[in-house]
Parts: sequence; structure tokens; C-alpha cells
Amino acid sequence: GDYLHVEVRGIGNYENAVSFWQQVAQACETHQCFKVLGEQCLIDSVTTLEAFDHPAIFKKAGITTKYKFAWVDKNPRTRETTQFVYDVLASRSISFGKMFNDINLAKEWLLSKG
Repeated sequence: GDYLHVEVRGIGNYENAVSFWQQVAQACETHQCFKVLGEQCLIDSVTTLEAFDHPAIFKKAGITTKYKFAWVDKNPRTRETTQFVYDVLASRSISFGKMFNDINLAKEWLLSKG
């Protein structure tokens, strides 16, 4: 369709993040679709240091500004760290994304022309 819908569950750590983002990038390349709707429900989030490593993780996975991410973190305990990861990525102009609390709003934004 017009976007890929991904779900991530489990424990947030560096190794899982590398693996997950490589899988996302591979799926996007395979389907030639770079709009990603993400739903996250992690038991625990990455550390602050691991959050700072996300630009390197994205670079290694081949994720660039051609990607657009609409992301919903369903766990209130990890949402602040997830937002921090996105802030780090945005400050480095690595990728374009936005955090949401509602999956329908996230999808609407992702598919908007703006």
C-alpha cells in the first residue's frame, strides 16, 4: 500500500535496535515504500547513551531523510525516551518523523501530502 506498518515489542537495547532498524530498512527497500507507521510497546527502553547512538544505527541501516516515520509508543514509561531518540535524530537531520499517542492520527499525518 502507501505505507509499511511495523510493530516492535520486547526489550529496548542497542542490539535489538540495530536488528530492528536493519529489518525496517530492508523491508522499505524491498517494497520501495519509505513511509513507516510504527507501533511500539517495549518492556524497557534504550539507555540515554544508546539513544545518542541512533544516528549511527540509522546510518548503518541506510535510513536517510527519504524515510518518513509516524510513531506511536504505547508504553507511557518508555514514551519520553522514544521522544528523545526522535529529537536526537531530528537534530542531526537523519530522518523525518513525528511521535503520536493515537495510531489513527499517526496514520493520517503519515499519509498527508505536507
